[in-house]
Amino acid sequence: MTTDGARETEADVISSGHEPRLRARRPRARRSAGLVWLLVIAETVVLAVSVVTALHYRAAAFPPQHARSTAASPAVSLMPDVTSVALRLPAAGGVVGTVVLTASTLPGARLAQFTLSAVITGGAPDTFYDLIGDDCSGSGPLGNHVWATGFTSATGSADLVGYSWTGAVTDLYWLTLDPSPVSRPPGLHGRFAAGQAAAFPSGQAPCALPS
Repeated sequence: MTTDGARETEADVISSGHEPRLRARRPRARRSAGLVWLLVIAETVVLAVSVVTALHYRAAAFPPQHARSTAASPAVSLMPDVTSVALRLPAAGGVVGTVVLTASTLPGARLAQFTLSAVITGGAPDTFYDLIGDDCSGSGPLGNHVWATGFTSATGSADLVGYSWTGAVTDLYWLTLDPSPVSRPPGLHGRFAAGQAAAFPSGQAPCALPS
C-alpha cells in the first residue's frame, strides 16, 4: 500500500515524494482552532483516498485467470481504518501549538500511511520551522526526516504542512520542533503509523521509555 510501489519488506519509512510547497502565511489570531479541525478533515480524506487508490491499482494488477476464484471467495472489506488525533505540541521558548497526526491502514496490514501537520504561535517572525524526527530504530541522534514545515508570519504564527509517509505500524517514531532554544527539546513519540503519540519532556532522549 505504499504510494511509490515499495514492498512491505523494504525500508521502515518511505517518503511519498510529494514535498509541501512552502508559502508564507499571515493567519489571524483566532483561526488556529478552526484550522486544526480543517487539518484533521483534510488529512483524513487524503489518506483514505490514497489507500483506496492503491487498492484499486493492486486489484487491477491481478491477471484475468484469478477473476473467477476471487469472485467466489467471501467478501472482505477493503476500506481502510483512519485515525486522526490533535495533540498539544511540546515546545520551548514561548512557542505553543497543536500537532495533527492522521494514519490510514488496512485491517491486519503491517504498514500504514500517515501525515503530521501543525499550527504554531509564539515563534520568531519570518522564520522556517520544521517538525523533525526519525524512526527509533535509527542509530543517529538527530532527526533525518522533516515531517512538516512552514514559514512564520510577522506575528510568529505558522501552519506546518506535512505530506504522506509510509511506516511500520509497530515501529516507534518521534518528533520535535526545530529550531528550538534548548539543545534537547521536548516532543512527541509513539507509533505514528498507528495514529498513536505521547509527549516526552525536555532533556529526555526522544525514544527513551518513561521511568
